Amino acid sequence: MKIKNITINAVGGIAAISLPFNDKMNIICGPNGIGKTTILESIAHLFTTGQSTILKRNVKFEASKIEATAEINDQELNTKMEFDGFSPEKINSFHSNWHPYSDKLLVLKTNRTFDYHSLQSVSKDIKKEGHIIWESSRSGLILTEVKNWFVNRYLYSAHPEALTTEQLANFELAKSAFSLLNKDFSFSKVEASSNEIMTHSPSGEIYYEYLSSGFKSILSIIFGIIKEIEYRFVEPRIEASNFDGIIIIDELELHLHPEWQEQISRILLEIFPKVQFITTTHSPHIIQFAEPNQVIALGLSEGDVVRRQLIDKEYGFQGWTIEEILTDVMDMQDTRTRTFKTIMADFESAIEKEDYQSANTINDQLDAMLHPQNILRKLIKFQLLSIKNIADDKT
Repeated sequence: MKIKNITINAVGGIAAISLPFNDKMNIICGPNGIGKTTILESIAHLFTTGQSTILKRNVKFEASKIEATAEINDQELNTKMEFDGFSPEKINSFHSNWHPYSDKLLVLKTNRTFDYHSLQSVSKDIKKEGHIIWESSRSGLILTEVKNWFVNRYLYSAHPEALTTEQLANFELAKSAFSLLNKDFSFSKVEASSNEIMTHSPSGEIYYEYLSSGFKSILSIIFGIIKEIEYRFVEPRIEASNFDGIIIIDELELHLHPEWQEQISRILLEIFPKVQFITTTHSPHIIQFAEPNQVIALGLSEGDVVRRQLIDKEYGFQGWTIEEILTDVMDMQDTRTRTFKTIMADFESAIEKEDYQSANTINDQLDAMLHPQNILRKLIKFQLLSIKNIADDKT
């Protein structure tokens, strides 16, 4: 299943926008409040039925409408959804002809890390009824189930034929996730006396909840997806690597160091090669390593949210600097601080007035601020030297 496009009219801060989607990875970027999460929620609500207070009408319009096209079971299917609620108390009703396919949509919101909690006992798998799946399209996956699922699979994997071939493959996939970002880490064991998941780390064996927030964020994404696939698809069972649905992830870079932000898209596509990902990000590092046609950049034009036209090149943005991505892709107006710009303006004013003494004093401030290898240092020295010569000639 793949969503081909969506048209959103009068939803949240969006007046009207139409977006096509890549079959593999879609990375939506733009300023805070531009409507990135609104787009994700609009997609998610197309696979649900019932009531919700999440989506609201744009205040300038009388009604909202969402239309989309998807390829489902090798057929192209359209859907439409309308509502008019704006006030916080107004509950909107949603019903789409896509809701029977909601088992193929997984939604991960920003609550993707977790603290330590004791697992007193290991329970059986949760049966995912239709209404539970519809609700998770709106509320996102529950990640507190992950520890119970992993320990359950570990315990039963020791017994021949206790797990199916697909369950065993999924458990092996989950175990491999511990080493995906750093090969110095790996799954160790589950302690029989406490049901604790233990991890090999450079510092020794630790509880998996003691991993860094970034590490846990990655694991929660991968474990959550695998677990949810197993709970939803029972007859017949499927291997998570063969799941061909849609996965929505809000703020893909959450808790990740830039080095890991560069890898997260690649890792997800390697583990789940048949999935269509639709994500949001504030990270230029994720965009820098994106493939061509994977980035959807949002901006404002005359007060309306629009899709910004980007340069379409064979290698995407892999040769661009972070500063170039911030300004040309993410529409950041200036990457310098106000303090720097003020001091730089004073320096340029002194150069204009041929005031060498003032310019030289300001240069000391700039010298203390700039990166040691910044090419701007040479330009400043040339400008300073030019008016120094003029000052020397006058004396």
